[in-house]
Amino acid sequence: MFVKIARHLAGAAVACLVFVVQGAVVYLGLLAYAIMANADTGGPLAGPVLVLLAGVVGVALVPLLFLPASVVGEVAAKSGRLLAKLLVASAVAAVLSMIYVFLVAVATDVPIVKSVLASLLGVLAVLGPTAACVGVSHGVRKIRPNRQAREAADGMAKVG
Repeated sequence: MFVKIARHLAGAAVACLVFVVQGAVVYLGLLAYAIMANADTGGPLAGPVLVLLAGVVGVALVPLLFLPASVVGEVAAKSGRLLAKLLVASAVAAVLSMIYVFLVAVATDVPIVKSVLASLLGVLAVLGPTAACVGVSHGVRKIRPNRQAREAADGMAKVG
């Protein structure tokens, strides 16, 4: 049980890191656009503040989105196939992110069209970190040899 929890926590940590990296990439894209359009670049603290904001949101999304999606993906894909886990976890993460973004948009009195657009952008923002979370938790499971294989190897070493 502790091994499963550790696998999912490792995946969640990577998902949070990917979310922060996405924030930095988005900032660099916005900065390049502002420079090319000869617009205001936002000042010297715009990049660090955006990355810090992405980190805070990423930490908040770990228990609210990445872990539940990863666990549901693993439970739904009992065969252990990575593709099945990714598809189910991505669907769960998409639905959860749409709900969260839509609720925030409605709570802040954003018009419905902008709420739907924000929800779709929220889905795009969480697909990469969710895939990283599922991939890491699946990969850790595959890397770690199972108990029977270790015991068999230990038995062979003692005989030889």
